[in-house]
Amino acid sequence: MSIEELKTIKFQLMLSEAEAKAIDDWGSAHKIRSRAEAIRRLCTAALELDAHANAIDEALGSLETQSYSFVERVREMSRHNDPRKNDRLALVATRSSENIFSVVNDLTIDLDAVLGAALAIRTADTLDKAVEALRENRRQLQEISKALADKRAKALAERERLRYVDFQNASRWIEDAVKVSESEIADADEVVVDAVKAWLVEAKAIKARREQEDLAREQQRQRQRDEADKSK
Repeated sequence: MSIEELKTIKFQLMLSEAEAKAIDDWGSAHKIRSRAEAIRRLCTAALELDAHANAIDEALGSLETQSYSFVERVREMSRHNDPRKNDRLALVATRSSENIFSVVNDLTIDLDAVLGAALAIRTADTLDKAVEALRENRRQLQEISKALADKRAKALAERERLRYVDFQNASRWIEDAVKVSESEIADADEVVVDAVKAWLVEAKAIKARREQEDLAREQQRQRQRDEADKSK
């Protein structure tokens, strides 16, 4: 819809007394000058709501799925006697919370669009101004959505890049090396560098081993899913 577009289409609309009264009451409550203007605004609001309805429904469904999946994963992991259970639970919790917050952010944007449309339709002096406000609101929400998507992608890439890297262990390596060397801190440059190199070698080995274990577990889960599908 364009605010410059002329309103040249006429058609007859049949309303019940209750429907007409509801429209007139809405228009009067928001100081809208005519029934025709009130109907145009309500149509615009309905179209804006419909444009976001599927996205809101999908986001709510995804939110329910993500929450259920998190609970099930925690239950599954709690049944195993794994010495790294707490680490794995923490990782699952982190991933699930990021996924849930991502869905909530998307849902919030769509809800903001709908609420912004309702506010603009109710309060703008004319429908043209309301449409202009809707367009600006949509542009701002698109910018916010893109910024959030970029931030999520960057966080995900960083998390995957540094997964299983224990930086606290690096500080322990440095502390132990400096203590054993009995060097003054002002003269400990080489000791610290060697400690960091040793930690890095260990960190690479741990990361490679843990990633291989993750791959083996995922392959096992996939085999179980395939067997379950075959038995249906």
